[in-house]
Amino acid sequence: MKTIFSFVCILFLSILNAQKYDCLPKMAAYQELYKAKKIAESFELWSEVKKNCPKESETVYTDGFSILQYKIDNAVNDEEKTALVRDKMKLYDLYNKNFPLSTGDFEVNKAMALYDNKIDSKEEIFGLLESGFLNAPNSITNANSIYLYFSLYYEKYKAADKKFTSDVVLEKYTLVNALLTQLQISNPDKIEDYKTAQRGIIALAKEVATCDNLSTYYEKKYDANQENTVWISTALSNLSGKCSAKPIFYTMAEKLYTIQVTAQSAYFMALTSVKQRKFPEAIRFYEESAQLQTNPVEKATIYYTLATGLVSSEKAKSKEYLYKAISFDPKMGKAYLFLAQQYASSKEECGKTDFEKKAVYYLAIQTVKKAGVADPKLKPTADKMAADYALQSLTQDEIKKAKMNGKSLTIGCWINETVTFPSK
Repeated sequence: MKTIFSFVCILFLSILNAQKYDCLPKMAAYQELYKAKKIAESFELWSEVKKNCPKESETVYTDGFSILQYKIDNAVNDEEKTALVRDKMKLYDLYNKNFPLSTGDFEVNKAMALYDNKIDSKEEIFGLLESGFLNAPNSITNANSIYLYFSLYYEKYKAADKKFTSDVVLEKYTLVNALLTQLQISNPDKIEDYKTAQRGIIALAKEVATCDNLSTYYEKKYDANQENTVWISTALSNLSGKCSAKPIFYTMAEKLYTIQVTAQSAYFMALTSVKQRKFPEAIRFYEESAQLQTNPVEKATIYYTLATGLVSSEKAKSKEYLYKAISFDPKMGKAYLFLAQQYASSKEECGKTDFEKKAVYYLAIQTVKKAGVADPKLKPTADKMAADYALQSLTQDEIKKAKMNGKSLTIGCWINETVTFPSK
């Protein structure tokens, strides 16, 4: 009976306390102060809300991180700063306790709170990252944390720590690259952050992630992962640069394509075919990859690769692919540069008279100028090419003498374009 009475008392006191502290108005009050840059007053009210309403809203925590970071940035000394960083880390723990479904990456966030605020605690940072990546890798979206995690692994490897062998480093190399590749797809608004982190990891690991080391590592791990499409895709991506001639690349590319025909698997088959000098197959796989690709910029890149590589000697086909590339990525100025070069190299082939041959250069000038418009970074290059072509193009006097002012001329053969001359 006494137990029941005690429980009722506790319940009554809890209800009474909740009635005394009205969470929503208090939240609105601290938020108004925070927006007005009255951080000290905001902090005091927010602290009350955090204590009395820990499960009221996730906003209590997201606001709290900002408020604490403001105080960290304005700390008067290192001791105060460190204490505030530790408070922020405790807030991540409390957030995870009350909203576990939203906070899979809380340990990584704690690590980054230490790192970003320059708290000298490298082993603690490493331990938090290790635990975070082990327990919730799919919750991690911070590009800097992914780079930091790998860099700390690589640092231990370079320090000759026996636990961190080259195979261990390559395993993490594969893991973080897979994660960054997936994030580029799932978070396209942050794609440049992920690409920057990926480039940094590749540069950092260049001594250990050699073609020989990577191919040997993937050969050892392949049997255990041959049905794991994410693992194979990442392995192929890591080898696809300078290492695509390795036999394991062929094996994995064919396996991935057998399991699933996608833009990526077709692309890897194209690379394999190129290395095996099976050029018709390579063209077919590149075309298939472009057709399956949903990202217009990536689609344009494949068509540009075809135009400037495998079919560059077939100028009509090259032109077709270049215009496809431009249609999917209007900012691809380099496609105009290459097309202009193709035109300029065809004056003898496509010009029957001296006037027509010079008109080919006139067309090349018009084309190369489009590059600078499409991509302003290319304007200096485009201007230089236009000036060079102008030396062999038609002059105003030649156009006037031929009575072509205001008239058009169709250039035949594979070019099949019409140029219109100015009326004066």
